[in-house]
Amino acid sequence: MVDMLEENPDKGRVTFYSDSRWQDGMRAFTVFNGYMVDGKMHHQKERQFVLLGDESVELSGTDTAPGAVEEMMYALGTCIVAAANANAALMGVKLDRLEVHLESDLDLHGLFAVDEEVRAGVQNMRAYITISGDADEETLKKIAMAGYTYSPVSETLRNGISFEPSIKVMKP
Repeated sequence: MVDMLEENPDKGRVTFYSDSRWQDGMRAFTVFNGYMVDGKMHHQKERQFVLLGDESVELSGTDTAPGAVEEMMYALGTCIVAAANANAALMGVKLDRLEVHLESDLDLHGLFAVDEEVRAGVQNMRAYITISGDADEETLKKIAMAGYTYSPVSETLRNGISFEPSIKVMKP
């Protein structure tokens, strides 16, 4: 893959798609139905993943599924693991342990618009990466840091994105 991308700098553009729908209360479900690589759709029919989201009872949910912030943490943790593992493979290192522990801080004053000065989003995150494998300590630290640095989810959270909704109002 790396060789192909180096030889074809105009290739490697991917667009992912999802559809989220409110179910009831605080519950929603999200369907992932394929992705586009360099303008060509892949796995639209055979790749039908569904995730259920809810909120805890303390946040007016029924606690039947992870909340959105927890799902973001899931996305971040698995992305760091994938990026670190890919970098280990590129470096010829065999890992035998790779774990990412995450902590996220949210102030409900912002979420519920009680205080306009408080952000609605996560204000701080901490990542604790545990790694071991058949390389020296410095190389393993480099692999763990590469997971953090080159994870698309981590990079997006650290540096932000351009994000603008388009709203369509339907009549009942």
